[in-house]
Amino acid sequence: MAENVIYEDTPFAQYLAEIGSEEEVVRQPEPNFESEHTTEEKHKATFRGKLLSTLYETIGYLKEQLSTALPLQEENQFEERFKYILCTSHLLNEAPSIHFYDSRRPSLTDITEAGQYFGGLTRRNFEILLSSLVTVISVFLAWVLQTDSKDVTGRFVRLSIAFIISAVGSFWLYRHLRRKAMKTLHDSALHLVQVLVYNCQTFDLKVNKALIMIQEIELVSRGYRLSMPLSPITRIEQSSKTRRCIALRDTIHAVLREAFMGYRRAIMTIQPEISQASLNIMYNMYNIPSSVKEDDWNMDDVEDPTSLENLRLCFQKMHSKRRECLCHLLALDVMTSGRDSNRRDYEQHWTIVNEHINELGSITGHYLDTVIASSTNESLDALPPPNQDILSRLTPFAPDKRLRAYLHKLASMEQYVRGIQAKLYLCNEDARKYYEAEGFVDPKESELLMNQYNSIAQDFSYMVQEWEEGKQALIKLSQEPEDPDTPVNRRSLEVDMSSQDQESTENDENSSERTLIDWTQLDEPLDVPEQYFEAIAEPEVAKQKLTREERIVIQRAKKAEEAKIKAARADSERMVRELKDVLLITKCSHGHLDPFTIVMLDAFLQKLNVLRNLCNAGGG
Repeated sequence: MAENVIYEDTPFAQYLAEIGSEEEVVRQPEPNFESEHTTEEKHKATFRGKLLSTLYETIGYLKEQLSTALPLQEENQFEERFKYILCTSHLLNEAPSIHFYDSRRPSLTDITEAGQYFGGLTRRNFEILLSSLVTVISVFLAWVLQTDSKDVTGRFVRLSIAFIISAVGSFWLYRHLRRKAMKTLHDSALHLVQVLVYNCQTFDLKVNKALIMIQEIELVSRGYRLSMPLSPITRIEQSSKTRRCIALRDTIHAVLREAFMGYRRAIMTIQPEISQASLNIMYNMYNIPSSVKEDDWNMDDVEDPTSLENLRLCFQKMHSKRRECLCHLLALDVMTSGRDSNRRDYEQHWTIVNEHINELGSITGHYLDTVIASSTNESLDALPPPNQDILSRLTPFAPDKRLRAYLHKLASMEQYVRGIQAKLYLCNEDARKYYEAEGFVDPKESELLMNQYNSIAQDFSYMVQEWEEGKQALIKLSQEPEDPDTPVNRRSLEVDMSSQDQESTENDENSSERTLIDWTQLDEPLDVPEQYFEAIAEPEVAKQKLTREERIVIQRAKKAEEAKIKAARADSERMVRELKDVLLITKCSHGHLDPFTIVMLDAFLQKLNVLRNLCNAGGG
């Protein structure tokens, strides 16, 4: 029913008040009549707002055109690009992530004229030259425009006009050259930071490569077969004091120490160009502790400073100091959220920053050349780097058995190649050591060198065998797959299982023939033949998907069944309730019934309650 609304100050409201009615009255809304004057004021306000916005836009455009600073969009793009190169280089990770490095050489860029004006002048010299040029042009124009009349006012006006024209032209020339100089500074900064990232990544790759090669040579010299991942070397080095690649170990240790000191000096040098607030944010973001302990090189106080474990710790310490240095580059004072190119010293600051970045890239390149030269002297330059190794790359799982078999053969041949290269280095090192010590090789040492050399031939024979098996796997891979449900394939499955059992027994018999003999440590355990263990998941059973119509039919049937059960339960409850009411009425109206009848009625009521509970349980 609709509710009646009675407004006050109406005749009907007055009548209700006179008769004493308690009806609630509502204040009548006041009419909002806009006059012509109000409408005109609104139009004037709208026009005034549009005029002001247009005026502000015009003033902003004129300020942009009369400003010698770079546009804000270009400045933000440069700062984002600069930070993007550093943040995506993986050099700010807590541990060196060499497998994610993208060591592409940066393109060549000429940075000799970065930040310079016309003719290679600096900004200060160019401003002095330009102001002198404006004065000369003004005097020249005034002299050209002069007349024989003695009108002083006319001469002053002509001189003013000539000065204004020359000043405007010089200003536009200065504006263009300053923006161009800042763009060249930005381009040189991007190029230098790309060179720095490339040198750091290549340095990490070379150092990691050298450490892996040292570990492989140590394992092969003790009779172990190479595998991925490599066997741990820490306990082996602790149990034995013999070392291989002594010169390379010393070089890596010295280079890592020099790199740590170089990055520490760079941090102290670039400190005046840093915003401390931004630096604290970067430290918190990349979890860098600002403690004094991290600022000292204390890796020479250990018992064995050239062990592989200590060399890896030195590598990590150098990486931590480099992270701190790169965080300083991300917290420069000339890279704020505002417009920094308006600053008078903007070009000066970026020139200093470019010099620091160039120096960092140069010293990192020097350390890189030192590691490469040491590896070349140790005959390790031909060994493949870790990011090009088949075994160290993260490759996706191959679902096809034929493809997995072929890839396994390639990986096995890769292991043999690395083992042969390590043995070649051992033969070279031992031959030089024995011959340079005494001038000749005695029979015992000659026998040792011969065993080393013969083991290389043994590896070649194993690699040829793996090559033949890989060739057969490649031939099977090029064939079309057969249907596994055919009877021929089901019969061949049993034959394959039996052939695999025979091959496993033959491999067990030939395992003693394929072990490598240790030439220096006879008490070391012999190597075992290489095996591949692979976990294969069972094929996922594809569930049959129902169509939309089938799902609708199933849901309707479920709802109909639930409605039927609910109706049956309601009928049972209603019948029990009606019988109970009848019996209660009968009991109350016949109070003179005998005790036996009353007991029977009570028993009947209890059975009805039990029946109702059973119905409820069955319906639920």
